[in-house]
Amino acid sequence: MATPSPDGVITIDDMHLGRPQVIATYLLTGPVPALVDPGPASTLPALEAGLAAHGLGLGDIGAILLTHIHLDHAGATGSILARSPKARVYVHQVGAPHVIDPSRLLRSATQLYGDQMGTLWGEIVPVPTESLTVLEGGEMIDLGGRTIHAFDAPGHAKHHLIYLDQQSGGAFIGDNGGVRLPGLSFVRPATPPPDIDLEAWDGTLLMLDELMPSWLMLTHFGAYSDVDFHISDYRARLAHWGEQVRRGMESGMSEEAQIAALEALAAEEAAGLSPAEREALHQQTGALESSWRGLARYWRKRADAEAACPHP
Repeated sequence: MATPSPDGVITIDDMHLGRPQVIATYLLTGPVPALVDPGPASTLPALEAGLAAHGLGLGDIGAILLTHIHLDHAGATGSILARSPKARVYVHQVGAPHVIDPSRLLRSATQLYGDQMGTLWGEIVPVPTESLTVLEGGEMIDLGGRTIHAFDAPGHAKHHLIYLDQQSGGAFIGDNGGVRLPGLSFVRPATPPPDIDLEAWDGTLLMLDELMPSWLMLTHFGAYSDVDFHISDYRARLAHWGEQVRRGMESGMSEEAQIAALEALAAEEAAGLSPAEREALHQQTGALESSWRGLARYWRKRADAEAACPHP
C-alpha cells in the first residue's frame, strides 16, 4: 500500500509480518528515484508492490538513503542492489563497514531474535563497497536536481543520519523521533541497546528543531506536519523515560521491578488510547524491556565514564 506524502514523496507501507503502519519506506520521485530506509528483505514484496503502483520497479531505483543500518531500516539494501546494481547507497561512516560485512550485525541480532531472524528480516546480503557513498554529516546529495542535505544525528544510534529534502521540506529522521501512528497526537520513545545516548539525542532534537522542516518523516510510521508539537512532545517524553530508568537503577530495585515500572509509566501515558491503538504502538516498539535495557546501558556507560574521569 502506498500513500502520497509531501511534495514528490510517496510513503510505502512495507506491511511487516502482514501488519500495517509498522515500517515505512519513502520513495523520492524525480529523475533519480530514491528510497529512504528500504526496510528488511522480508518485506520486499510489499515494497515492490508499492513501487509498481507508481510505475516503478527495483531496477529503476538510483539511490538508497539509509538513516541507520538496523535491519528493520536497511536489511533489504543488498538484495535491492542485486536487482539495481547502478544504485548508490548513502550511509553513515560508522555504519558503512557493517553493510559491507554484516556478520557482526547478524551475530548481534541473532542473539536477540534467534530462530525468528529469517521470518522477521529475511536474507541479509552484503553491500558492495563500490556502491557506497560514505557520509559523516554536512554533505549535499544531488538526486538529478533534487537536493538532500545529510546531518550527523546520534542518539538512537551513533551511526544515525537525518536527511533534509529541500524540495519537500521533509526531514527523514529514522528512529530519532520515536514512533507514532497516523492520526494520533502521541509519540513514544524506542530506545533499544546498544547505542542509546540521551545527551547526544537531545542535541540532535535541538538541531532538528533549528532546521525547521515542514514535515517529519518517521520510519515507524508516516509523515507529520505538526513538527513543533512532535519534537517537543518527544523530547519531553524521552527525558522522562530516561529519568525513570535512572531513578530505578539508583533505588536498588531488581531489573524486573524496574522494567515493570517503565511498563507502568508507558501504560499510564497511553491510557487515553484505544486498545487497538495501544496494540499497534506495541507492534512498532516491541517489548519495553528492550527500551529499558537501552536506557540502562546508557546510564551505566555514563557512570563508568564519570568514574574514569572524575570532576575536580
